[in-house]
Amino acid sequence: MHENIQFGTDGWRAVIADGFTFANVRTVVNAIAVAATKLSPPADVDRGSLVVGYDRRFLSREFAQEASLELSKAGFNVLLSSTPLPSPAVSLAVHQRKALGGVVITASHNPARYNGIKFKAWYGGSALPEIYDRIAGALGEEIRRGGGSVEETNLLDDYVSTLRTHLDVAQMRAAELRILHDPIYGVAAGIPAAVLDVADNDRRYAPRPRRGQKRPLNAWPTLKTVRGESNPSFAGVNPEPIAENLIPTMRLMNRGRYDVAICNDGDSDRLGIIDDRGQFVSPHKIIALLALYLVRRRGMTGEIVKTFSTSRLVERVARGLEMPLHETAVGFKYVTDLMLTRNILIGGEESGGIGLGFFLPERDGVLTGLLVAECIAAHGKKLSDIVTDMENEFGAFHYNRLDLYRSPESCAAFIERARTGDLDNSFGFQMGEREQKDGVKLNFRDGSWLLLRKSGTEPMIRIYCESLERERVDHILGTAVAELDRS
Repeated sequence: MHENIQFGTDGWRAVIADGFTFANVRTVVNAIAVAATKLSPPADVDRGSLVVGYDRRFLSREFAQEASLELSKAGFNVLLSSTPLPSPAVSLAVHQRKALGGVVITASHNPARYNGIKFKAWYGGSALPEIYDRIAGALGEEIRRGGGSVEETNLLDDYVSTLRTHLDVAQMRAAELRILHDPIYGVAAGIPAAVLDVADNDRRYAPRPRRGQKRPLNAWPTLKTVRGESNPSFAGVNPEPIAENLIPTMRLMNRGRYDVAICNDGDSDRLGIIDDRGQFVSPHKIIALLALYLVRRRGMTGEIVKTFSTSRLVERVARGLEMPLHETAVGFKYVTDLMLTRNILIGGEESGGIGLGFFLPERDGVLTGLLVAECIAAHGKKLSDIVTDMENEFGAFHYNRLDLYRSPESCAAFIERARTGDLDNSFGFQMGEREQKDGVKLNFRDGSWLLLRKSGTEPMIRIYCESLERERVDHILGTAVAELDRS
């Protein structure tokens, strides 16, 4: 009956009015309620309290209200956000208020036709795999206990003020940074301006004064938001901060008016960064860059964690900093697991989710974006120059990923060929170690690698490749696609 409700790397998502219906939302939320009663949080956690938040998608507020009502019928006291807000803001509310968990109505970076449900646990981060397994196992069950309630409240102010405590706002002001923010119509709109306590200069551009001229009052720092209005259709663009979705913002950056562009996905737990030249800076480089900044400039210590599909640049930086490095399966919930048990300074994944151990065991696109701005202020250099310095020290890696829709049978056959060694002689390079932590990774002796992973929820295969030579990436991926279509 519930075979069409499947949980991915962070919750359940489906097409609105097809799989994502009020009936199915009630089914999933009731399963969350059943599973929540069986969790074992620390003694100081309020086992009867849950937080509910939602994004800007079509009917998200109404779905959140319905979810809150169902949870109250299950006996929980629900704090429902009065406004759309980032997923990490729900995680923070859960952690600060010592609630048992949180439900977020969001499809994150997925296209507008989707919506979804995420569960956040008492520690302030994504539910671990075993929690999602319990929820999936409880589909079709429900509990009805008396005494529940729903209280609508402001959860956003605490989030903004907490982010501010983790940033050197004075340093960014002194550096007179010019920041462009692109939330892609998502819930991050207005939050960087609120954190920095500046007006959102969305109607005019205040240029830098020429040498010898006085600065106009109230012109610094300059923060301009684009695509900040609410638009449930996301103007036809997937709200995922990858280069192909950020072309208008890259063009604005090409004009040389801003020092950095911070871009976020629909629920603001991921980020994309565009430098002063209008070039997209990959999340791999941002993880490495922030690790270097936090250790060398802020004097912090700890360990680094990355997912299986993330660049070897992070490994080189960890060695250079003499910091322990951990590698997990793909999905930030695995990063969260380590952040709960180790002294993790920073953890991240190639899709733009980056978490900081001194904040929460959770990825946060606004905090990490503003930390990049702080890094620029501290160095007193252009972001493009900071990245060049890092690559001169640790190597300039080239990376690409293809998401290809093929039949499940073709995807499975192709991955099996890679696993058994049938592809070893297909690429023209000497094969090294084969890894199977999450999918199959073929490591070549020149340092290049190819990773093949089958989607658990769609007829899709993800093919990742990295090399120190850009042309080699193109060659390996082209060969992989040709071999896939032969499988």
